[in-house]
Amino acid sequence: MTTYEDLLIEADGHNLITREKPLRANKGRIMGNRIAIKNDLTEKEKKCIMAEELGHYYTGIGDILNQSY
Repeated sequence: MTTYEDLLIEADGHNLITREKPLRANKGRIMGNRIAIKNDLTEKEKKCIMAEELGHYYTGIGDILNQSY
């Protein structure tokens, strides 16, 4: 089973910088090569959010918030 630590190692292998921070509006964010994970989540939640952010990294193109196209 993949752990949160395994996902951090995977992100590091892609030169992504991951930090746990006191985020207000989101549980996780990715911008460029930086991933922010909300610091007061459980390990299980961090693992889920980290997997989601890596998914955005692998599949995302541009600003996913821009729905004008």
